[in-house]
Amino acid sequence: MRTRAWIFGILGLLSIWSCDTASSIDPPENSFFVKFYGDNGNQEGVDAVLNVDGTMTLLGTNEVGGIKQLYLVNIEQNGNVVWESTLTTPFSAIAKDIELTNDGRLVVVANYLKSTKDIFIATFTLGGVLLDSTSTGLFTIPPNPIVPTDETVVSVTQTNDGFIVVGSTNNLDIKPTATQTNDVQDAMHVRYYDDLTLYPDFWDQTHGPGDFDSGVKIIQTIPDEFGDEQFYYFGYTNAMKTDLNFYVLRLGAEGRSNGSDDFFLGIPASDERLSSFALSPLQSGEGFVLMGTSSASGSANADIFIVKLNRLLDFNKPPNPPFQKNLAENLGPISSDKTSVFASASSGYLLLSNDKSSGVQNFYLNKIDNSGSVAWSNPIIFGGEMDDEVGAVLELPDGSIGIIGTFAIGQDGEKKMTFIKVNKEGKFSK
Repeated sequence: MRTRAWIFGILGLLSIWSCDTASSIDPPENSFFVKFYGDNGNQEGVDAVLNVDGTMTLLGTNEVGGIKQLYLVNIEQNGNVVWESTLTTPFSAIAKDIELTNDGRLVVVANYLKSTKDIFIATFTLGGVLLDSTSTGLFTIPPNPIVPTDETVVSVTQTNDGFIVVGSTNNLDIKPTATQTNDVQDAMHVRYYDDLTLYPDFWDQTHGPGDFDSGVKIIQTIPDEFGDEQFYYFGYTNAMKTDLNFYVLRLGAEGRSNGSDDFFLGIPASDERLSSFALSPLQSGEGFVLMGTSSASGSANADIFIVKLNRLLDFNKPPNPPFQKNLAENLGPISSDKTSVFASASSGYLLLSNDKSSGVQNFYLNKIDNSGSVAWSNPIIFGGEMDDEVGAVLELPDGSIGIIGTFAIGQDGEKKMTFIKVNKEGKFSK
């Protein structure tokens, strides 16, 4: 049996209250809680970062007059708001990722819904003051007609001189290698300088070995033997022509691969979609943790698929990951493949995903140890009477766990940015 932290009754009470201000559910101990953020209308929780001063900055969207805007909320460990800010833009901006930079700024990426779907990137101070922002759309290149295309953002990563935004695009003309016969989507990696000006044309913006490719994360790694920049790219693709697999690739200084520095990870006759990435610290064995979902071909039900990779990747021989597992958790027919993985300061990894095994989509929380084995005998399920949507999971300095996402509350299913704080076992108790 799964342990379920149902919040039905409390959500029912909240549905008759005004949502003008942040509402909270106080458990027996004030240290652990569920809180909602935002005024009237819909607010969605997407991602969060832990700041050096111990506060957390939550990222989501705030729907104003039918237009979605970037919504940032800075909270203390008890969930109280320090500041909140909505960035007003002419078009809808759908929040995707927030990161804390090495020099103490916040960088945010979103999809910008103009006539087509573009990249929106912005930097802020830790106090929420906007520093720089820009939007970028890719274009087909001659001899084809020059037309804008759709770009779907997944993440942003800081580099030694700026940022790289990763995701996918339906621009099939700028990939440096030959286009596949039935190509529909390529991986995208657009690079910016620190002031958010776009990198020159020598930096390749797309690639993809399959007909369907999506990027999830790029990190800058140690220079090669000649001192040139190199990057590890993590995504998923159908390049094997049978199903989707996790895909790992090494890119050079111009955002380009040599065509052989790559490998695939997955289960035969099933689709693996990567959606989250974490750096693994020394105490858990340095490397990378990749998390996503897996579903058997023809099945609507999903499971968790997770892979641990070593810090230095050898592309000259088949991969030998410390672990590569389908956790067989039967998440049901989830409507979103979004997951989040976070490396614990002690050891092991926190896992967050959607779960629809009960017929209603809820938050699923679990933990695995350094070998990839499930550390908790039962996952924790948080949810209400309507479909909810996960954002991200964090471990806080005291070992407690923070979860951001979106709850649907009230009779009309109003969406609220939700932050849940529980103890290190995922429970509302000391």
